[in-house]
Parts: sequence; structure tokens; C-alpha cells
Amino acid sequence: MKKLIHLLALSFIILTSAFGQNLTEANFSLYKFAHQNELKNNASVEVLIQGDVETIKQLVVSAGGKFEYSAGDISKVTIKLQNIEKITSSKSIERLEITSRNARPLNDTMLKNNNVILVHSGQAPLTQGYDGTGVVVGFIDTGIDFAHGDFRDSLGHSRVKFLWDHNLTGNPPTGYSYGKEFTNTDIDNGLAAASSDVNNCSNYAGHGTHTAGVAVGNGLASNSYKGVAPKADIIMVAMSWCGTDPFSFTDAINYIYTKALAMGKPCVINISLGGLVGGVNQTYGSHDGMDLQAQMINNLMNAHTGRAIVAAAGNDGYNPYHLGYTVAPNDTNFTLFTPPPTFAGNNIINIQLYGSVADMTNLSFSIGADEVTPVYSFRGKIHFSTMFPLGPLRNDTLFNAGHRIGVMQSIASQPYAGTYKMEFVIQPDSLTYDWRLIVTGSGKFDSWNYGMVSLPLPPPSVMHDSIHYKLPDSKQTICTSFQCLDNVVTVGNYTNRRSYLSCGGIPYTDFSKVPGRIDASSSVGPTRDGRTKPDVVSPGDMTIAAIPLGYYRYVASCCTDNLTLDSLHVRDGGTSAASPSVAGIAALYLQKNPNATAAQVRAAIDGCTTIDAFTGTVPNNIYGYGKANAFTTLVGCSGLGVENIVNTNTISIYPNPTTSGSIVTIDISNFKAKDKMELTIYNALGEQVKSITVASSSVQLNNSLPSGVYFCNLMVNGRMVTTKKLVIL
Repeated sequence: MKKLIHLLALSFIILTSAFGQNLTEANFSLYKFAHQNELKNNASVEVLIQGDVETIKQLVVSAGGKFEYSAGDISKVTIKLQNIEKITSSKSIERLEITSRNARPLNDTMLKNNNVILVHSGQAPLTQGYDGTGVVVGFIDTGIDFAHGDFRDSLGHSRVKFLWDHNLTGNPPTGYSYGKEFTNTDIDNGLAAASSDVNNCSNYAGHGTHTAGVAVGNGLASNSYKGVAPKADIIMVAMSWCGTDPFSFTDAINYIYTKALAMGKPCVINISLGGLVGGVNQTYGSHDGMDLQAQMINNLMNAHTGRAIVAAAGNDGYNPYHLGYTVAPNDTNFTLFTPPPTFAGNNIINIQLYGSVADMTNLSFSIGADEVTPVYSFRGKIHFSTMFPLGPLRNDTLFNAGHRIGVMQSIASQPYAGTYKMEFVIQPDSLTYDWRLIVTGSGKFDSWNYGMVSLPLPPPSVMHDSIHYKLPDSKQTICTSFQCLDNVVTVGNYTNRRSYLSCGGIPYTDFSKVPGRIDASSSVGPTRDGRTKPDVVSPGDMTIAAIPLGYYRYVASCCTDNLTLDSLHVRDGGTSAASPSVAGIAALYLQKNPNATAAQVRAAIDGCTTIDAFTGTVPNNIYGYGKANAFTTLVGCSGLGVENIVNTNTISIYPNPTTSGSIVTIDISNFKAKDKMELTIYNALGEQVKSITVASSSVQLNNSLPSGVYFCNLMVNGRMVTTKKLVIL
């Protein structure tokens, strides 16, 4: 590095004496740029040069650089830092500048949308910058390309401290009997080559590398597309997404937390996966966070401070796989279920129904069959059964005209207090049938299944009882149950950007994308028991991050516009890409507050969001509490993350939300009259917009603030005691 600084400083001195102000400023910018980004003198940079094009082309090529293209008398070239002096000595060059792509902060627009740059730079009122130092970010995903430059430090050492690959055998972690574990030393010594994010048993190759890049990539591979917590440590558990072991998931969480605890560091785990079993989407479960797997995850998360989980909400916002309705007395309704695809390994149909004790007690259920090919006809149903008695397994066989159509089992249970579950397992004898869930009585229930038949239905002249058909809907589409836990930060997806420079220097633009708007695929809430989910939304669609190096050929040949100009990053999207950016925010928060509980991490993120014209009034079941905002999360709105907190409920603001120009009253009557109080108001960028000395039990603002989100900080006797959010519509 000293050699680089010396070289550039020398170039700066020479050019100062030989040329005018333009080249002097240009080379100082190069010096500063290289120094700030720790570039070695053999690193290549892209620059714009003004002057005679043919002379510039000759100079660049002779210096071992690449002439990209020109427009008028301005040329774009790529050249090594150490060779810049060779070309700038020519009088044919009038001006030289770093290209705007490299002059901007080296990150994706995701960092700007999440207000991360202010945190990295330590913008006031922060007292320092935060970058994830001293925090572990764990991933449960498809794996990671640990050779990618974004996951190595400036000395070339791997930032991946542990890697547990469920797809390999031999040397499992202590306490486990499967998979293969690699340490940081193994990785640096080239002993982890068998672990790959390319040849996974699923179709999701590269998924883990991309999610890790969003959360913790440091951008060193090509000085582009930095993640949110670029200096955090990494632990990856490479799941077998085609496996069926239901416990490997909780094993992975336990493994990551145990390793982080041994390292003495706080830890946030990103989970950008859902109910994928045997290659088929299966989002069964109660969707309320009360099943045992979810509760075990909750216990692991809350066993120590300094722990958090951030999870993708799912990509089923447009998918009608939820069924829920109120059954009217003396009414009989039905919905069709189709067998799963044959590649799932079997054709079993699993139907799970959930509801409260009061809602399920008076319902009766039956299963019927409809032949759908070659012609439609209803083929009969089994007898109705109720929730009682609970427990005994019921076996039934459906016949039509003496011919067996299928067999089924059912069981009614109370999986936990206050909730009933009715479950059917159907084994069809033929794929020419759809299967009816028939419900009568009074009450209501919820069910989730990808096999429900939506429109179009056979016409009423063919399906005579179609008036009683209940269509599935795209409400309550949060992925699985653990995402519905209170203290898991569940993340939806809004569009990050609409254009970028793809491989080969070709501009790529998707005009259908509206940056800032929720993507139609982002799953929505609420939970089955009516709680708000997702918690927040974050940039996902059109987000750029690392790609496995071995995956390059596939992407370049099959979908060129997915690949970025440096060929080391790729465009991806969905809530899988949105979740890790919020996991990165959680890592920044844990760096500042290493002993925070999972509940405090979630409350800080949920309470410190950006609210705009897209989100509307929050909370809602599309945007949750709003758009994730790293800066306001760390500044300490809602009282969290602020030193010397006394009570987060010591002031009230009304009306809130309000409109610009209205009178806002801030009640501080809980404080003593002798207290010295000052109220300061900050906008969402952390800029102070008002400061008021408080002389009575309430403060009235003759509100002249424009629309936006503000944070009212109350100082009492020289210390911060609480922060309240004020929303001006």
C-alpha cells in the first residue's frame, strides 16, 4: 500500500508541475480513490480521458490497457494504476476523470435505499461508523463460493469462519452425525474445495452466494456492490434443499449460534428459504409461529442476548394458495385439490386445516373426488366427520360403482392450547381426479396448499354445484410458520432499481419495474392469528450481489443480461434478496448494541422505518411497518439503541400521523417541572430540523414540516431518555 501511495503521490507532483488544473485534480482524485479503497498498484481502474481519440487509443494499448469506446473527444479506457503516468505525460490528453460508476460509493443502490451509507460513514448523531465488525452473520442457504473476492479480507484471507455442508459426508461437526464441516483454516488451506454453491441438488445454485453478498459482501472482488455489513464474520450452513430431514433446519440454527457464542460475538442469522421439501414448495403448518419447530427456533434465538433472526417472507404474493372462509350454518362449500407433480416422488395430497377451538368445534368435513379428464364428472364422497373425538386415526376408502378411486386417512388434534387441526392424507389411484375438501356446519378455518384449484372452473352446466365453490386467495401468504414468530424480523420485497450496465457493457433496463414499489411476488400477511407480517420491506427485486465464480459460464451463456459488467456479480431478486439486507442492518445494530435481545433488534428495525407514498399508512400487511432504514434504526428511534434509556413511553404525540400545517401536541407530563428538558426533532436522514426548550407539560408545534418521518428526541437534564416517531402525511 505504501508503494501505491508513493507512486500516486509522485505522479501527482509530476503532473502538477507539467500540466494544468484539470489533470492535477484528476490525478488527485485517482490517488484518493485508490487510497480509500485500498487498491494495489496493479489494480485496474476505469477512467474517462478527453483528447485526441486515436492518440489515446495508441497510448492506452501500448501501456497494457484496454480502449473501451469513445464519444466525441472523450474516451473510456481501463488501465492499471501503475501505468497511468505513462499516458498522462502526453500533451494530447487534456483531461482525465474517474468514471462516475467508480466514483460513487462502491455499492448497489440497495445501500442507498436502505440508508446504509450514513451508518458506514458515522453520520451524526452517530459517534462512529458501523460496518459489522465483531458480529457474526450466519446463513442457512445453498452454500457459498468462499473463493469470491467479496468474502475475503484485504489480505486475501477468507471471512468464512465455519462452513457446514449438508450435501457432503465425512467430518461432521461435533454433536452431529451428518454433513461435513470446514473451518476458516481449512478454507484458507484449500481443503474445502468439495463444498460448492454450484452443484447443489436443487435448481437454486448460487442462491447462498448472492444472499451472503447482499448482507456481508465487501466489494473487494471488483470494487463494486458492497453489502450492508462488509466486515462481519460469516458462518454458512449449506442445506440440501432436496433433503427431507425436518431437523436439519433447527440443527443449522443451533450450530451457528453455538459457534458465535464460542467466538464471543453477537450473531444474526439470515434465512432466505421456506417450505421446500423434495424439490416441491410445501408451505404447510399453522402460520402462527406456535408449532414446535417454530417454538424451538424461538427458544434458540432467546437463549442468549446478542441474537437475532431475519427471514424472507416468501414470494407468493400473487399465488392463491391460502384458503380461509366463514362457513354459514346449513351451507356446504367445497374446494378442489390436485395431486402434486410426479417429480415429487409420490402423488399424496396433504390437506391441513387450522382454527380456534370455538371456530372448529361445529364444523364437519368430507373428502370427495371429481374426474377431470377425459370428461368432467363428480365421483362421490366419504361420510362427514367432526373434530371429535380427537386423536384416533380414521381410515376411509372412496369407491365409485364398485371401483376404488383412492384411500385416505384423517386425524383431528389439538396441537397446542386454543387451536384445533384437522388433517387429511389422500393417496389417489389415478391422476385423472381432483379431490374435494367439503365443509359444512358453522365456523371458520385456514389452510395453505399449492395444489388448490383456482380459475377457470368447469361451467355450471357441467359442475352443477359450482355456486358453492370456494376459491383460494393470495392473502396470508407468509411462507411458513417460523416467519410468523414475533421476534423474527420477516422481510418483504420492493423493487431496488430498474437498470444497470450488464456484461459486455450493454445497458439493461426493465421498464416494468418501479423502484420503491412492492413487488407483486412479495408475500403478505397477516399471520393466522392476525398479527402484522411482514415486519418491514427492503430492496429485493433487481438487487445485485456476488455470483459463484464457477457459475459464470452458465449465466453468461443462458442469460447474459443477468450478469454485471465485472462478470462477478449477478442480478437477482425476491424476498431472498431483500432479507439479507435487513440481516445486515441487524448486524450493524448488534455491533452498536451487542447485548440487545432479539425483541429489541426487531423493535428497533420495525420502529425506525421509512414511510412514503408507496407504503401508505403503516402498519399494513403488505409493507409491514415500512421500509427498512439502517440509519434511523441505529440512531435509536422508539428509544431503542439510545444510551441511558429511562422509559420509552414517557411522552405521547397526538395526532400522529398528522398532516402538514396542523397543530401537534407533545405531552411530557410524566416529568417533573424542575427537570430541564429540550426537544430536538430529526428527519429520516438524521438532520436536526427543530430544537425547542420545554417550559411546560406539553409542547405544541405549529407544524411547518413537510411530509415525511421524524424522530422527536427528549433530553432531560442533559441525557437522552426517549424518542418518538412522528409521521406527517
